[in-house]
Amino acid sequence: MRSVCSILALMSVLAACQAPASEPTVYTGPIIDMHLHAYPADGNGPPGQTVCPGVAADLRFDPGASWPRKFTERMLEGTCDNPILGAMTDEEVRNQTIDAMRRYNVRGVLSGSPEKLDDWMAAAPDLFFPGPNFRGRDDDPSADQLGAQFESGELEVFAEITAQYNGIMADDAKLIDYWSMAAELDVPVGIHMGVGPPGAYLLGAPGFAVQSPMHLEPILKKHPTLRVYIMHGGMPYVEDMKALMYAYPHLHLDTGVLQMAMTREAYYDYLKDIVRAGFIDRIMFGSDQMNWPGLIDEGIDAINDAPFLSYDQKKMILHDNAARFLRLEMPS
Repeated sequence: MRSVCSILALMSVLAACQAPASEPTVYTGPIIDMHLHAYPADGNGPPGQTVCPGVAADLRFDPGASWPRKFTERMLEGTCDNPILGAMTDEEVRNQTIDAMRRYNVRGVLSGSPEKLDDWMAAAPDLFFPGPNFRGRDDDPSADQLGAQFESGELEVFAEITAQYNGIMADDAKLIDYWSMAAELDVPVGIHMGVGPPGAYLLGAPGFAVQSPMHLEPILKKHPTLRVYIMHGGMPYVEDMKALMYAYPHLHLDTGVLQMAMTREAYYDYLKDIVRAGFIDRIMFGSDQMNWPGLIDEGIDAINDAPFLSYDQKKMILHDNAARFLRLEMPS
């Protein structure tokens, strides 16, 4: 009997050794963040304010009051269990963002003013793909001027286009030359779509208008080789996003700000809907880091914690899709 038991024990050990290792659940490899900003510390109000995931939920606002004051008070309260802290100085915004990127092995698309871009690029030239903060205003560079910057390598990505904040939609005649320039020079483009911060038109952007992703369709049709991604996932227009991604295989999206603007449940529902539709290969990670460097940590954690994503899908979102979109050399 003792020999039989010994044989059975040995067989169990051998079986355990031959069993395949369980799939990892947390992706820890290199990451590409398609949505970063070289922002000042007071870019969204008083420096040091906090932000909580789901900031747009449960606002309880009386329109007889001042929305900017109400919104600022809400941001300063930090009523959630683990509020994301805002940096106190411009230097802290830059350095804390760089620290988070080094910690997670992140490279990212960075937009900002020429002065801010120069400052951030000097501090960490290996981390960023620089792009303009393009607002569709009269003082923006012309298409020819931007084209010269892309050809010289001074800029690498045409992102972020925030013309929506001035009421200029993607298919507006004012943007025609810019789309043509990007298509001709094969410049990757990222454009803000969907909604902005709660009450955006009262927060210093009176021209703001909600933009459906469908405004991009004439551009996609006219420029079939254009590399373009819709920022913020086009939230909340998930059906429009699925229709466009189905019809236009060169269209991508990023997840920027969804870890903050939406409740986690709503974010996961939105993301899961796009994944179930079969578009996992065109979803790219974006943190939308502004003056809260912790948005990078929160954004990465949100993807890694998603119970409906496999390890390979997390890897695609956090790195592989963006690497392919930007035509970068994939790590071996």
